[in-house]
Amino acid sequence: MQTIEIMEKTFDSESNDIALYLAMSKKADEEGQLEIAAYLFDIAMDEASHAVQFASLLGKVKDTKTNLVNMLAGEMQAEKDKAHAAKVAFSEGNDDAFKFFEKSLKDETKHKEGIKKILSKLQEKD
Repeated sequence: MQTIEIMEKTFDSESNDIALYLAMSKKADEEGQLEIAAYLFDIAMDEASHAVQFASLLGKVKDTKTNLVNMLAGEMQAEKDKAHAAKVAFSEGNDDAFKFFEKSLKDETKHKEGIKKILSKLQEKD
């Protein structure tokens, strides 16, 4: 049981590191530090590879249909969460956060619709 807990924490850590290192890579790129940006990007991809392995070991990856159903539920929740977050940011006068939540809300909606289409096509084959 302890191994599973460690793997869960490690998966979360690796997943967070991916986003952080990609953000750092982007910043280095914006600053003209192309070699550093490329190196940080490579590290992020290594962390992604680690996260993929832990996701598999932890049983987070199922068959494709189940994965898509789970993803759809997650995207629908993310859509609700981003809409709420946008309202909060707007009410607090945080324009940058509001704009980003609005943009990411549109992305979540696009993801949701795309997954619905893929699921529909997959179910037609059944």
